Amino acid sequence: MQQVITWLGWFLLACGAIVLLLSPWMPPSAPELFKGAVPAGVLIALAGHLFSQARAAKESVEKRSHFYLDSCVKAYDDARSLLQDGNNDRATWIAAGRALMHAKHLAASVTVDAHLRVLELERLKYRGFFNEVLESKPAAFFYGVAGTYASLDDAGAASSVGEERGGRTLVSAARQLSDKALYAVWEAAQWPQHYKDPLDRGFSSEERAGLHLLFPGLHEFLEHKERWNSAGGKLFPRKQQ
Repeated sequence: MQQVITWLGWFLLACGAIVLLLSPWMPPSAPELFKGAVPAGVLIALAGHLFSQARAAKESVEKRSHFYLDSCVKAYDDARSLLQDGNNDRATWIAAGRALMHAKHLAASVTVDAHLRVLELERLKYRGFFNEVLESKPAAFFYGVAGTYASLDDAGAASSVGEERGGRTLVSAARQLSDKALYAVWEAAQWPQHYKDPLDRGFSSEERAGLHLLFPGLHEFLEHKERWNSAGGKLFPRKQQ
C-alpha cells in the first residue's frame, strides 16, 4: 500500500509539472483543467499529501516491526533465563517452551529488513544456548529427577514417586519433562530451513596476493591449508587440480 501511494504521488507530481510547463502553449479551446498554475498547484498539493501519507505508513510499519522485534527478543531471553541454571523442573521447562512459542509467532510479524537481520543475529546467540541445553544432558535428566540412578528404568520409575503437596499425599506425581516443551527448545536450537549464511565468500586470488606482504602469517596458513588436509591428527596431501 505504501508503494502504491508513493507511485500515485509521483504520478500526480509529474502531471502537475506537465500542466505547468505546457499551459502557456495550450490552445484557447483546451479545457480549463489544463490551463494555468492553479490546476498544476492542486495536482502538486495532492502529490505532497500522498507523499506524507506514504511516509506515515512507512513509519507505522517500522514501529510495528520494531515492537515485535523487541517482544520476540524478550521472549527468547525469558526462556533462556528459565533454563540457564541447568534445572530439569517440569513446570519451568513448560514455561520456557511457551515463551519460545510466543517468540516464534512474534518473529513472524517482524517485516523490516534491518529488523530481520537483528532478529537473526539474536537467534544465532540463543540457538547455541538451547542446543547446549539439550546436547549436554543425559537421558535420566529428562525424567525430571535429581541424583544418579543405576539405570534409565530406575530414573523413569522415580519420576512418578508420590509426594506431599498442600497437606495431601499424592500416590503418583509427574516429573518428566513435557515432550511439547522439549520440542520448543529443540526447535529454537535448529537452523532455519532456508538459512542464508552471511559468510558467503572467501578470499579472491587478488586479495590473497595482497596478504603476502601485509599479513604473512595468514597468507602462509591459507597456502598450507590449500596443500594439506588435516584429519585424525594427521596431515594428508590434497589432490591438486
